[in-house]
Amino acid sequence: MKQVPNYTTKIEYIEYINDYPQEFTDQLINKGICRVSENKIKFIATGVIIYKNSLIIIFPKAYKVPTEDELLKEHIQILFDVLLRYRREAKLTPEEMNLLGVENGQLNGNLFTSYRLIQDFIQNGLLMKEIKIKDSTNSGHIDWSATINKKQPLISRGSVIYADPISRKTIIDRQHQLLVIHKYCVYKSLEKYGWLFGVTSDDANLDVTELNCDINYAISFLTTELNSTFIEREINIIKMIMNFLLGIEQKDREEKIETLVTPYFQNVWEQVCSTIFNNQYKILKKIIPKLKWEIDSPAIVQPQRPDIIMLRRRTMYILDAKYYNTYVNLPGWHDVVKQLFYAITIFNNINSKDFRLHDKKLEKKVKEIIKVENIFLFPSEEEEPIKYVGKVNIERNQDFEDIRAYKLNTFFVMKCYIGKGNYDYINSLEKITACLNKE
Repeated sequence: MKQVPNYTTKIEYIEYINDYPQEFTDQLINKGICRVSENKIKFIATGVIIYKNSLIIIFPKAYKVPTEDELLKEHIQILFDVLLRYRREAKLTPEEMNLLGVENGQLNGNLFTSYRLIQDFIQNGLLMKEIKIKDSTNSGHIDWSATINKKQPLISRGSVIYADPISRKTIIDRQHQLLVIHKYCVYKSLEKYGWLFGVTSDDANLDVTELNCDINYAISFLTTELNSTFIEREINIIKMIMNFLLGIEQKDREEKIETLVTPYFQNVWEQVCSTIFNNQYKILKKIIPKLKWEIDSPAIVQPQRPDIIMLRRRTMYILDAKYYNTYVNLPGWHDVVKQLFYAITIFNNINSKDFRLHDKKLEKKVKEIIKVENIFLFPSEEEEPIKYVGKVNIERNQDFEDIRAYKLNTFFVMKCYIGKGNYDYINSLEKITACLNKE
């Protein structure tokens, strides 16, 4: 039977009427996920919260949440996948790891394990164990080695004949305990979260609805299976199944809050932008001048660190991923001055007569730079994948070029980040910038 989910959608930093139970909001406040003032609640983290089988999906700032059900499911899936990739790749504090469903390196919630189990099931199906059978009654391929060693041949007119050769045949062991446990975990996952993928437990035609052993035995069996396989998918699935069963074993599951959230979506935004604009910082950091202190101190001097740098033809782009809703807030003096300083000091450095790089090809390419483009990248709910929206500079100042501001459609840029969308943001940025320079 199709289960109708209980879920709501919110947007980070938007105020809503607070009709949640106090024990729930107290936990969220303690985790740094929301703020409550009188009868209003404001979520200050992006992601997914589950409590008593109800989901709260919190989208990023300046996000257009679709109203059509199937489209909304796609947006939720994209948000899931973005946070899961961020969780795998980013350097996280223990507190943020815990909010993203990881504790001491292990998953601490069933929501994410279920999500990954369903994803894998849809793409690859169930784990199948094979049995190899050899006997004289099978109609498979003849195993000549076994036949010659074990069967007595007949000699007829100078020819050797094996009347009952041994055949080999591979069949699927549909009663294998690993397959049974996998079916059960997929079934229970689909019961709760299959709606997100448009697949119910009934649609999947799984013939296992209950676990045929206790959880402790299942964990012990899975540990043995894990130690005896070298197949990557089997290893991953067995680990997910173990996490799923351990989650079931936890007490007070109904009262437990599970989270896949981060209060630092600005870091996610930077990582997303860094990926789609093919950040070349690791290669180009050698061209960034260092601070030159003349002081008696052993302290480590922090270097300049632009978010994203890339070279395109004879132009260097310095991009700053800013997680701002531009209708509410804009970068201030510190952000603007820092970005302007990056551009002029880097450009002066590469044009200095003392500038040298160990890589001669890179040095030649860098020396050919004739222009630096300084750019802010903001999230957007607008339809265009990328759109020029304005510029900033310091009044009564002629020394610096403008910093241009672009908005990126948040949903589509996240989709590209996880490989489910395809758009050439770099080429589009170049084209728009070239048109602006002609004006």
